Amino acid sequence: GRGGVGLGLGGGKWYEDFGPAGVGWGMQNFRNLVVWQRAQRLAARVHLVTEQVSGSNGAWRSQVRRSAQSIGANVAEGAMRDSPKQFAHFLEIALGSASETESHLDFAARIGALGPDEALQLLDEICQLQRMLAVLRKRVLEAARRSP
Repeated sequence: GRGGVGLGLGGGKWYEDFGPAGVGWGMQNFRNLVVWQRAQRLAARVHLVTEQVSGSNGAWRSQVRRSAQSIGANVAEGAMRDSPKQFAHFLEIALGSASETESHLDFAARIGALGPDEALQLLDEICQLQRMLAVLRKRVLEAARRSP
């Protein structure tokens, strides 16, 4: 987005990309959201680093992949909803999936399923993503209160 606009972190009227100005809430392109792009990169990275996990950790691998994929999927689904309140609800769900992913990655580091460097990088990325989602949700709710 423009100067952090799609992220919800920059100055100015970030909501121009979403509505009330322009095409309206049901017409946003979620692919333009930096938070969605980063969530997708994280999910792809989690998928790749868990390729080697097998055996008794196979169920964990499936869970962490699903929770990581759910972050971006919920951002995308919420961006296509008809109102900022609905979008904020899906951002809240995405935050929950991000926390679940964080917990799975922490567990993986504790049992040695992921190396410490890889786990630390993934945990750092998930924490950044959680901050981005929280700020975007807050801004969406602020815009919802201002709109008629």
